[in-house]
Amino acid sequence: MEDMVLKLGITPAFARILCGRGYDTVEKAAAFLYPDGAELTAATALPDAERFCAFLHIAKEDRTKVRVVGDYDADGVTATYLMLEGLRRFGIVADYRIPNRVTDGYGISTDMVREAAEDGIGMLITVDNGIAAVEAIALAKELGMTVLVTDHHEPQETLPNADVLVDPKTDPGYPGSAVCGAVVAGKLTDFLLEKAGKPGFFKEQIEVLALATVADVMQLTGENRIIVRNGLMKPLTEWNLGLRALAEANGLKTEPKAYTLGFVFAPCINALGRLKDADPGVDLLLTKDPVEAEKLARSMVDANLVRKDMTSDAIEEAAEKLDALSSEGDAPIVYRSEICHESIAGIVAGKLRERYYLPAIVLCESTEEKGVLKGSGRSIDGYSIFEGLTACKELLTKFGGHAQACGLTLPKENLNAFSEKLAEHFRESGVEAVEKVSIDLVVTFADLTDQLCTEIGRMEPFGNGNSKPVFAVKNATLIRLSHFGRSTKYTRFLLADEAGTKITGVYFGNADEFVKQAGEAWGREAVSEAFAGRGTVKMNVLFTPQYSSYSHEIEITVDKFQLI
Repeated sequence: MEDMVLKLGITPAFARILCGRGYDTVEKAAAFLYPDGAELTAATALPDAERFCAFLHIAKEDRTKVRVVGDYDADGVTATYLMLEGLRRFGIVADYRIPNRVTDGYGISTDMVREAAEDGIGMLITVDNGIAAVEAIALAKELGMTVLVTDHHEPQETLPNADVLVDPKTDPGYPGSAVCGAVVAGKLTDFLLEKAGKPGFFKEQIEVLALATVADVMQLTGENRIIVRNGLMKPLTEWNLGLRALAEANGLKTEPKAYTLGFVFAPCINALGRLKDADPGVDLLLTKDPVEAEKLARSMVDANLVRKDMTSDAIEEAAEKLDALSSEGDAPIVYRSEICHESIAGIVAGKLRERYYLPAIVLCESTEEKGVLKGSGRSIDGYSIFEGLTACKELLTKFGGHAQACGLTLPKENLNAFSEKLAEHFRESGVEAVEKVSIDLVVTFADLTDQLCTEIGRMEPFGNGNSKPVFAVKNATLIRLSHFGRSTKYTRFLLADEAGTKITGVYFGNADEFVKQAGEAWGREAVSEAFAGRGTVKMNVLFTPQYSSYSHEIEITVDKFQLI
């Protein structure tokens, strides 16, 4: 560690953070802090990449009508745009089709194949889907269509009989990190255009690729980290016109960060696919008209506001009923909602998982089939919700997913039996429903220097696989307590550590809930003293430090706290 401090010119505290994350040599730490693009995997490493280009050269010569079939989430929308834009620049006539979440379901279907045949389509290209569409692709082949599958999901036992199958997960030897569907599409179109002697496409679209990578919660390591880092280094003024309009419609005043991509841009795109059709998201990225871009961006922001209200109402309904229930021991939450729309069931399940730290499944009435419940689930660390559903498969009409998330359909009459069997499987798994928090460093407030905050900034972009560093201070004194923000829903602390060093902290959790917990732990008088700036009570805090451009001082954002 001393070698890292000397050769990299970093603080001992930062060196300890890097070592704790596995960057424990000068070489590893330097490669992480100063990525130069060497880790990007060439498109030629993708299976069937050469065949992909060859088939498109034939399609161009034969003037074949091509249709791109995408997906309704942010990764699928951006992948559709990238493929479509790349094909058009190559000289191919192409259109697109995004399935409707409710009426079409996920990915390419037999109905969509028949629709394409009726429209005279000669070639289908899937993006962000297709690896599991065995039946639909078999039908397409029977109807005489060429099918090029580009995907990034896990392959099933039976692969589709496509003419081209580009999915890095079909090749155990693929050297890159796990990338999203848009990156697969972006690499292929860049390769296609490069072979045709046209300008590079991947670098030009780097902000779109960064958005897709963050939105699809890819691990921000290896080439994913480079893609997102380079996308965020590109000035917003040079971004895709539609994304600039989306930034303006959201009132963004600063250059985007990974958080902005994941929690501002992506929800606006995803809201379209949840409420109706995702087509406007593709149109926003394609448009060259500022007026149309502004109109589309505004409609997406409005759709996201509606989605937020729907989600808030559904969570409030669920929490009110679940809080009133008394249960013996921990068991997965299986909640049937009367007001939740099936398109937001996964979001609500995720919020319930966070609130109760239990696997959570939210079910609602199917809008397509009577007597049927459809829903989504989210799990906790250590428990595979997919394995849980597999144990209950005789009670389900269909299900799918992975360890942390799932989708399912079941007859109403099976609900109680399903809930009981899932609870039994969870108990037998031996998983403890206790949230574990990883701490990078225990510090004093005096350790939080300007240099350390600058060094932490060099770890960005933060996200899955590269979370913000978490610091801990024990036995901090809460001197002053106040609320701020719209409807005073956030909390500001003045804290002092055991050495007496003071710092300002902000907490973006529920302010009323904090006051309630503090009153129960310390008493109402102690809370009143803290509001008056005379607090003496103690708390342990987990936080991330940052330099405040408003106060021009180092502040902390409190992630979690323990009242003592």
